[in-house]
Amino acid sequence: MASRPAAPSVLMTVEPPGSMWPHVDTLVRELSALGVEVTVAALTPLRPGQRIEYAAIPGVELIACPVPAATPAEHLANRTRIADWLLAVEEMLNPDVIHLTGYLHAGLPWCCKVLAAGHPGSGASYGRLDADQRRACRAAFQYGLKGADLVVTPTDTMMAALTRHFGIMPGRVIRDGRDPTRYTPATKEPVILSVGAQRDDATRRSGLELAAPRLPWPVVVAGEQLDSHGRPLKLEGVSSLGRVHVSQMIPWFNRASLYVALTAEEAGTWLPEAALAGCALVLGDTAALRETWSGAALFIAPGDPEALVGGMRTLLADRRLREAMGVAARRRALRHPARAMAEAYLAAYRDLIAARAPNQFAEEKQG
Repeated sequence: MASRPAAPSVLMTVEPPGSMWPHVDTLVRELSALGVEVTVAALTPLRPGQRIEYAAIPGVELIACPVPAATPAEHLANRTRIADWLLAVEEMLNPDVIHLTGYLHAGLPWCCKVLAAGHPGSGASYGRLDADQRRACRAAFQYGLKGADLVVTPTDTMMAALTRHFGIMPGRVIRDGRDPTRYTPATKEPVILSVGAQRDDATRRSGLELAAPRLPWPVVVAGEQLDSHGRPLKLEGVSSLGRVHVSQMIPWFNRASLYVALTAEEAGTWLPEAALAGCALVLGDTAALRETWSGAALFIAPGDPEALVGGMRTLLADRRLREAMGVAARRRALRHPARAMAEAYLAAYRDLIAARAPNQFAEEKQG
C-alpha cells in the first residue's frame, strides 16, 4: 500500500483589518491535528496573550510583522516594508506553501507556490480608501491574483466575481467551516449581536445604528470601529464591545437571539459561529450570502432601514419563529465542518507541491 505523503509546512498570513482571525484560528487548529506545520504571520496587531495561546497548538507558531497595520490604508501605505518582511520570513523558513488570506501580496517574487484565499469582506474593507488608493489596490489585486498558483474562495459567487472583475481563471471553492463543539445553543437572551465594522463613512450612521433606537432589545456590536485612517469611531445607539478575540465571543454568540450582518465586511468570517450557536440570522440581501444561507436567514435589502426595523421587530415578537430560524441556521452551518475545510486546504497544498516538483527536479538536475 502506498504511503501517505508527509504533511507540508505552510506560511499563512492574517491581513488587515484582522477580520480573518476566526477563520485562521479554526483552520490552524484543524491543520495541526492533520500534522501540518503552520507559521502564522500576523500583519495586523496582536492582542495580549495571543502568542502564548498559539504556542500551545502543536506545530503552530505565531509571528508578528514589525510594521503591523490596523487598517487597509495603513496596509497599503506600508506595503513595501511588509512585503520585504514576508519575503525574508519565507527565505528563513523555506515553507512548502504560502497561504495568503488576501490578495495584496500574491504577486511578490515568492520562491514557493502561492495559494491566495479570498473571503467575505477581504476586499470590501478596501472600498473605504480614497480613489487613488483604490486604484493602487485594484492594480495590486489584479497582478497578484494572476500571479497566484491557486485562488480559493468560500463561495461560487465570489469566485465568479473575481473571474469577472479581474480576469482570473476559476480556482477552487472551499467552504468556510467551524468546530460545532465550541458553540452550544443555550437559553437565548433578548440580545441582538453584530460583529465587525459598521460604517463606510465616519460621519454617516450605519443601518444598524439607525434601527437600534426603534427596537425593544439592546444591540451589541463587537469589533474595532475605525475610520479609513485608523482613528476610533464611536457608534450611536448600540453597545460596543470593542476588539474581542474569538474565544471571548463564544459566550456572546451562545446568548444572542439575533445576529445581524448587512454587508460583506460585517459578515466577515463570523457567520458560521453565529449559526452554530443557534442565532436567528438577519443578513444583507447579497448573492454571496444567499448562496450559503438561503432558506436559513432573513434577508434585508441593503440601505433599507425601514425593512430592517420591520424584519427584526417581526422576529423579536415571535419566539417560535426565532427559534426555528436559529435551528435552520445551525443545520446549515453543520453542513460545512471545520475538519472538511482543513482537509480541502491540505489537498490544495499537496496539489501545489506536486505541480512544483517537476520544475524543481529539473533545476536540480541542471545544477
